Amino acid sequence: MKLLALMLCSIVLSGCSVANYVRLKYENDDIKPQWQGQKTSAQIKADTGVKPYVYISINGIKGFKMMLDTGASVSFLKDSEKVKSLSLKEGYPLEVGGWGDGKNSHGFQTDVESIKLGDVRFEDVSFAYLPVSQSEYFLRPDEAVYDGILGHDIMKHFAWHIDPRKGTIEIASKPYISTDKDITIPMRVFLSKLYFDSTIDLGNNQIMEHEILLDTGSRHYFKLNNYYVQDEGYSFNGVTVTGSDFGLSGQTIHQRGTIPKLQISDLTLQNVKTNFIEGGDDGKSVIGSSALSHFSYVIDYHNLKLHLKPYKSATFKARYNLLGMELRKLTNGAFVVRYIMPEMAAFGSGIKVGDEVVSFNGQSASEFGQKEWLELSATVGKHTLCISRNRLCFDLTAKNVDGYSINAGRAKL
Repeated sequence: MKLLALMLCSIVLSGCSVANYVRLKYENDDIKPQWQGQKTSAQIKADTGVKPYVYISINGIKGFKMMLDTGASVSFLKDSEKVKSLSLKEGYPLEVGGWGDGKNSHGFQTDVESIKLGDVRFEDVSFAYLPVSQSEYFLRPDEAVYDGILGHDIMKHFAWHIDPRKGTIEIASKPYISTDKDITIPMRVFLSKLYFDSTIDLGNNQIMEHEILLDTGSRHYFKLNNYYVQDEGYSFNGVTVTGSDFGLSGQTIHQRGTIPKLQISDLTLQNVKTNFIEGGDDGKSVIGSSALSHFSYVIDYHNLKLHLKPYKSATFKARYNLLGMELRKLTNGAFVVRYIMPEMAAFGSGIKVGDEVVSFNGQSASEFGQKEWLELSATVGKHTLCISRNRLCFDLTAKNVDGYSINAGRAKL
């Protein structure tokens, strides 16, 4: 069956490297987790800032920072300095697409002898290797501040217990037993990704049923493929601003608004910040890590359920980028400007794409992670940002946008 699937995909898909990506989806089918002793769970060193990350060992070398990405069918390595030191061999070529209106990213398949997550070991693991300097996802190589991605081929072996507030991630070999305090959402697997059904309220009595993807690799709240909205004969008539996102197929400029309600099983989210993106990533719509961060949650691949445990006295409230810059962290501690939103504070200020932001309100950018930057950008008021170019500083005033970032009530979880 595996050979037949590969043959069919080779006929249908254009380009050998695209067919090879399908081939890579099956490479790790035979690997099994090897638990140390009689253990059935393990806590992994983690970073749960904007997205969930874990630190793993590769070929006996510790400290590789890997993003957990339920939206990725396979696992990736980037050509960070740490990964390059492994001197991995180049296998068959790959072409990898995703969000973006540009060209797909190119890389190759490679093998590692072993990886270790806490007390769990896998042997003979295949990865996609992505040279960042050849991908439109990156403006410059020093944006590679983490080393790779763990996708469905590794994640499917565990139940993942993720607590963003505590900063902890634990894996388990057995299914999670839910409690009456959990919101439990059934999922299904299609093409090595996790999906569930949803009901979307676009306002003006426009209600649509829609399948969405669980994507921990997205830092956004909700990305809605606008093609589906148009196919239903609907349109979002609320206030929007222009934003930009970057994926494995480069940049996509799109509109962002706030929809009245998103219903997923027993979960109801009101006033959900939404990126209306056309095309991209095989036509999927996704819920991302910013929405999940309101919960301690379990992604249980054993029984295909997402369990959400709301934090005590928590309310769902979206965070808005009111300074209007898409910034990426650099390995030197600064941030690089990737995009400036036309309707927001930074537009026309003199800040340019490619500038390095070295300080925020008198604090060194090295003291900020992506989470801290997004929190600052969502804070109304005056902010001073300094860049490395000619040591220029800019005073920017973050203001709410009526109908977009204000007059959006809170929903108790």
